[in-house]
Parts: sequence; structure tokens; C-alpha cells
Amino acid sequence: MRLDERAVVARVERVTLRELRLWVREGWVRPAQGESGPVFDDLDVARLHLICDLRKDMALPADVMPTVLTLIDNLHRTRRDLRILSEVLDEQPVEFRRTVLAAVRRRTEADD
Repeated sequence: MRLDERAVVARVERVTLRELRLWVREGWVRPAQGESGPVFDDLDVARLHLICDLRKDMALPADVMPTVLTLIDNLHRTRRDLRILSEVLDEQPVEFRRTVLAAVRRRTEADD
């Protein structure tokens, strides 16, 4: 899905056109640039919903938004990386997986 600014405002009813443009300018959401302006995809729309939740429901101040969004982005990246690692491990021979799991358990127990 590719939406222009007005379509996004219609879809994300809690955001105004002015807010949308401000949040793009601040870098909180990074739409692609089309021939006639910014073009938003499903991930952008989801991020706008998140920003609305943080700003409007949780009253998060604008000056902390970059930090919070960076932490959320890092969390999502880490979850993606762990999912990929898990998929790669699942493709390995059983004995190798057992060796890795045993090593993880030893390290986890040492940290507890």
C-alpha cells in the first residue's frame, strides 16, 4: 500500500496533516519520496499509530521521542535478528543445535 499525506491522515484519524508533516520533518517517520511528495507504506502507518499512542495517550514529551523511538527500533531489530538466528539454527544438524543450546544454558546459569 502506498498512501499520500491526505490518505494517511484519513486512515490515521488521530493525526493531523500539520502533525504528520512535523513528525516527518523530525524524522520520527521516514516515508519514501514520490514524484508528488512523501509516500507512506504499512510500516509508516503502524509507526504513526505508535507515535499517536506515545504522544497523545501517554503524553510523552517531544524531546524524549527520538530516544524512545530509537529504543523501540533497536528492540524490533534485535527480535528480527533473533528470529533469523533461530531459523538458521533450526537448519543445522541436531548435534550442533544441542551443543549450542548447552553452551547457552551454561552462560545463562553463570549469569544468574
